[in-house]
Amino acid sequence: VRPKRDGESHLRIAHGGQVTEIPVVVSGREVAFDPSFIRDVNPVIAKAGCNGGSCHGSKDGKNGFKLSLRGYDPILDVRAFSDDHAGRRVNFADADDSLMLLKATGAVPHEGGQRFALDSEYYQIIHDWIAAGCKLDHQGPTVSRIELFPKNPMVQKIGDQQQLRVTAYYDDGSTRDVTAEAFVSSGDTEIATCNDQALVSTIRRGEAPLLARYEGAYAATTMTVMGDRSNFRWEEPEIFHPLDGLVADKWKRMKILASDICTDAEFLRRVSLDLIGLPPTVEQLMSFLEDERDSRTKREAKIDELIGSEGYVVHWGNRWADLLQVNGKFLGKDGAATFRQWIHDQVEKNTPYDEFVHQILTASGSNKENPPASYFKILRTPAETMENTTQLFLATRFNCNKCHDHPFERWTQDQYYELAAFFARVDLKADPAAGDKKIGGTAVEGSKPLYEIISDKESGEVVHDRTQQETPPSFPYAVSYEVPDGASRREQLAAWMTSPDNRYFARSYVNRIWGYLTGVGLIDPLDDIRAGNPPSNPELLEYLTRDFIENDFDARKLIAQICKSRTYQLSIASNEWNQEDRINYSHAVPRRLPAEVLYDSIQQALGSTARIPGVPEGTRAAALPDVGIQLKDGFLTTLGRSARESACECERSDALGLDSVMALVTGPTVDQSISDAGNAITKMVETEPDDGKLIEELYLRILNRPATSAEVDALLPIFGVLEDDHLALKQEYELYQDEASQIVEQLEQVRQTDIEDARGEVVAYEDEIAPREAELDRKQQEAIALALSEQEAYSKTVPEKFLEWQQGQESTTRWMLLKPQNLSASNGATMQLEDDGAVFVSGETGMGTYTFTASTDLEAMTAIRIEALADPRFTGGGPGRGNGNFVLSEIQVDWTPAAVADATSEPKRLALHNPKADFSQDNYDVSLSIDGKIDNTGWAIAPKMGSDHQAAYELKESIGGVGSTLSFTFHHNYDANHTFGRFRVWATTSQVPVDFGLPQNIAETLDVEENQRSEEQLALLLTYFTDSDPGSQEHKKKVAEAKVSRPVDPGLKTLREKLSRVEVPVPAIPKLVRLKRAMQLSEQQLKNQRVTVVHDIAWALINSPAFLFNR
Repeated sequence: VRPKRDGESHLRIAHGGQVTEIPVVVSGREVAFDPSFIRDVNPVIAKAGCNGGSCHGSKDGKNGFKLSLRGYDPILDVRAFSDDHAGRRVNFADADDSLMLLKATGAVPHEGGQRFALDSEYYQIIHDWIAAGCKLDHQGPTVSRIELFPKNPMVQKIGDQQQLRVTAYYDDGSTRDVTAEAFVSSGDTEIATCNDQALVSTIRRGEAPLLARYEGAYAATTMTVMGDRSNFRWEEPEIFHPLDGLVADKWKRMKILASDICTDAEFLRRVSLDLIGLPPTVEQLMSFLEDERDSRTKREAKIDELIGSEGYVVHWGNRWADLLQVNGKFLGKDGAATFRQWIHDQVEKNTPYDEFVHQILTASGSNKENPPASYFKILRTPAETMENTTQLFLATRFNCNKCHDHPFERWTQDQYYELAAFFARVDLKADPAAGDKKIGGTAVEGSKPLYEIISDKESGEVVHDRTQQETPPSFPYAVSYEVPDGASRREQLAAWMTSPDNRYFARSYVNRIWGYLTGVGLIDPLDDIRAGNPPSNPELLEYLTRDFIENDFDARKLIAQICKSRTYQLSIASNEWNQEDRINYSHAVPRRLPAEVLYDSIQQALGSTARIPGVPEGTRAAALPDVGIQLKDGFLTTLGRSARESACECERSDALGLDSVMALVTGPTVDQSISDAGNAITKMVETEPDDGKLIEELYLRILNRPATSAEVDALLPIFGVLEDDHLALKQEYELYQDEASQIVEQLEQVRQTDIEDARGEVVAYEDEIAPREAELDRKQQEAIALALSEQEAYSKTVPEKFLEWQQGQESTTRWMLLKPQNLSASNGATMQLEDDGAVFVSGETGMGTYTFTASTDLEAMTAIRIEALADPRFTGGGPGRGNGNFVLSEIQVDWTPAAVADATSEPKRLALHNPKADFSQDNYDVSLSIDGKIDNTGWAIAPKMGSDHQAAYELKESIGGVGSTLSFTFHHNYDANHTFGRFRVWATTSQVPVDFGLPQNIAETLDVEENQRSEEQLALLLTYFTDSDPGSQEHKKKVAEAKVSRPVDPGLKTLREKLSRVEVPVPAIPKLVRLKRAMQLSEQQLKNQRVTVVHDIAWALINSPAFLFNR
C-alpha cells in the first residue's frame, strides 16, 4: 500500500467471505521530497543488489566500479557515484541520462541485468537524489534498530504463508515500514522459505529462525510450523528439576509428547560416558542395577560419585586440551605436556570458570613455569588471538568483520581492530631455559624457541586495514567490570570478558556444556551465537546462565543439575508426537562416541591393555598429553579426533564415513584388542564352560546391559557352526585337489613343449651370428692389448712424476684432526665418536643444534674444515641422515683460551670468512652457513649425495694456545632429516688462503725423511699419488673401458628372455592356494573354537550402533 496524496480514506480487505475496513490518514505528501542517501538511496542500492558481495560490493568491485559491501561506508559510495572517473556515472544536468540509472534499468548493456523499472519508485528516488546534487547528509537520521513482526509467529497448517513486516526505528524518534527494502531470510529452508517481499512459505513441521537486516541493523524471530496435531493430548510430565519445567513448557507449546525415562542400565552407560569418558564395568553395572534404592535417588548418587573422580578430570581435561589447542606442533612435546597437566590440575581443583579464563588471558612469564601463558605462544598475533578468544569464550565469530562490517551481524570493522588492540602489546621473548631447542620452522616462518616468556610491552598498536591508522582499544559492547588502576590491556579485557554482566561469556559456556551432554546445543553450532541463530529455548538458556553465574561459575554444579534433570534421562525411543523433534529434547539423541572415548571404551570392554606408542602401557587416549601422539594405524585421527589447530568445535568429527567404518571393521586397533591373548574375554573362555553365560557376559561388558533371552538363543548355535563349516570346507578342498592336479598336468605338458621350441630358436640364432661375434671378439682383444701397452708406457714415467709430486707438497695446507671431549644434540640424537675421529649421529631426528667441543694445543690457527662423510648406514648413503642431503644453516665457533678456561669464563665468538666447499647445491651456497641468519637456508650438497664433502672457513683473526678450547655449534633448521649423519672437524695453522690439503695420514708420511720411510709408507704414498694422478687414472679408465663386456645381441637377448619365461614352473592354482590357507585357518580355529566364536561376537557387538553411540 502506497499513498498518493494527503487525505483520509479507508482500506477494505476481503477474504473467504469475510470483509473488514480500516481507516487510513495520509499527510505530508505536499512537502517536497528531499531524498537522503543514507535514509533513502542506500537501501534501494542494497535491495537492488548493487553493493552485494557478488557485485560491486566485492573486494575489488566489478568492471572497474567498487562500492562498500552492503553500504557500510557511505562516503566511499557517494564518491564512487559522483566523483569517480570524472563523475561519468551521474548527470546533474539531466538525471535521466545518468549511467547509474541507464544501467540499472537496462537501457544500456549491464552485466547485472535490469535491477528496477523506469517507472518504479526506486528509479524516482535515485533520480531525485542525482538531480539534487548527490548530497551526503551526515546529520540526517540513521537506523538505531529494527523490529520484525509478528514476533515468534506460529503457522498451524503446512503450506500456509505468513507475511512479515519490518519496521525501522531512527535515532530522531521516527519510524518507517521498510519491509520492501529489508532482507529477510530463513535459517532452515527445509522448514520455511522467504521471498524478497518477506512472505514466508512453510514446507514441513518444525521451527525456522528468521533474520531481518536493514542498514546494518538486525532482528530475529522464530517461526513455528505446527502441522496436523488434531489428535494430540497433552500429558503433564514429572519434573525433577526447574529446568525440566522450562523444557516441558516448550513441549506443550509445540504439542510434543516426550519419551519415557531411560532404563537404569541405559542411564548408567550414558552418564558414565558423558562424565568420565568410559563405560561402566560389569561390577559397576551389576551393583547399580541391584541397588534397591529408588531409581532417581541412586542415579543422583551416581552422578555425584562420577563428578570430580579421576576419570572425570581426565575426560573434561581432554575437552579443554582440544579447545586450548594443546599441540606439540605449537608447544613442543614438553610444552604440550606441561600445559595439559595445568589443565588437569584446574579441572581437578574445580577452578571457577571465570577464574580459569582470567588466568589464561592474563598469563605472563615463561610458559614452562606458567603453562597458561602457552595460549599466547600458540596464538602469536593480536588478530588471531582476538578471533580465537571471541570464538572460544564468547562463541562469537569476529573473523567476518575484518575486511568490512559483518554482513549479517552487528559487529563492525572498527570493532574488530579495537578489540584486537587489547592484544597488541603482548610480547614474546626466548626463555633461556629453552637453550637451543626450537619448534617448527618453515620456508615462510622461522622456528620458535621451545619456551618463551610472555609479558606486556609499554607500546604497540594494531593498524586498521581500511584507515591505515593505529587503532586504540575499545570494547564492542558495554559491560560492568572492575580492574585496578594501571591494569594492562589484557587485564582489562579479561575483566570485561569474564564479568557476570557479559551476556555472552556465561551463556556461551552453558550452551557448550548443554550441547556436550545432550548432543544438541540450545544454540547450535555450540560456538556460533548470533542473531540469525537464536536459541531453541531462550527461557531455558537464560535460566541456566543465571544459575551458573549465581553459583559462582561452578562447572560441576552446572553439569550435575543437567545430568540430574529428567530431560537428560529420557530414552532415545521416540513416539508419534516427538519422532520429528531434533531441538526440543523430548527424547535423547544418540551420539557417536568421540575418538578417544571410543578407543578407551574398546580397551575397557575387552579388558585389554592400551598400547599407544610413546606413552606407558595402559595410558588412556583421553589422557594423552599431545595430539601429536598417534596410534600406528591413525585410528584416533580417522575417527575424528581434533587436530587442535583452532578453537572451533568443528575440529572434531563424529561422522561415520567409509574410512571410519573400515578402521572399525578391518583396522588393526580393534583386531589387536580383540585378539589380545591376555584380554578379559579370552580368559573368560577358560573359566566359563557355559556358552550362554559367555554371551551374557559379553553383553554386560560391551553393551553394558543384560542380554535378552532371544539374543542368547540367536547366538548359541554359532558355537557349533565352526565344525560344520570345517567339514564343508574339507570336502571342497579334497574334491578340488583332484581337479587341480589335472589342470597342472595339462599346463606342464604345454610348458615342456614351449621350452623345447624356445631352446631351438636360441641355438639357431647363435649359429647365425657366430661369425660376426668372433670378429667383434678379435677387435676387442686388440683394443685391450693397445690400452695395456699405453698404460705400461705411461707407468715408466710415474717414478719421476711421483718425485716431483712429493717435492711440491710442502706448500699444501696441513690439517690437524680435532677430537671432541663433549658432544650434544638439542634434538635428542645420540652422538658417538668413532675410531677414525668421525662423529656418528643416530637415534632421534629433528631440527636443532649439534655442539662439538674439543681442546687443542695448536698455536695461531688460521682456518677450520668440516668433513661431511658418506656412510652406508644411512638410508640415502649420507652424509645427511635422510636422503643423504643436509642443510648446515649456520656454523658458530667459540674459543676459550687456557688461561681463563673455567666455569665462569666467557668464550669468544670467532669471525669466519672466505668459505669454500668442494660442492654447493643451487641456492644453498656454503656462504649462507656464515651469514648470521639461523634460518632454513645454508650449505647443502644435493644432488651429490652418497659421497664425502668438505667445507673450509678462514678465521679473520688467528687464535690458539696450549690447552685452549674450541666449541662448534652446527645449526640444522631445514627439517628433521637434513642434518649431519657423520662428520669430522679439522683445524690448521697454515697460511691463508687455505686449500683442502692432504689426508692426515698422507701428510704425516710425507713429514718422514725420505730415506727413513718404510716400504709400507712408500707404498701408501705411491698408491695415493697414482689414485690422484690424472694420467694414471686416465690410462686405468681406458683399460677398464676396453675390457667392458659387449652387450648381448638384442635378438639373442630377446630369445633368451623368452626361454626364461617359459621355463618358469607352473604356478600353484589360486583357488587351491586359497582353500589350503582356509583349511589351515579353520583347523586353528577348531582348536580354539570357543575363543574364535567369542572374538567374533565381540567384534560384532563393538561394530554395532549400540556400542558406537552414546544412547
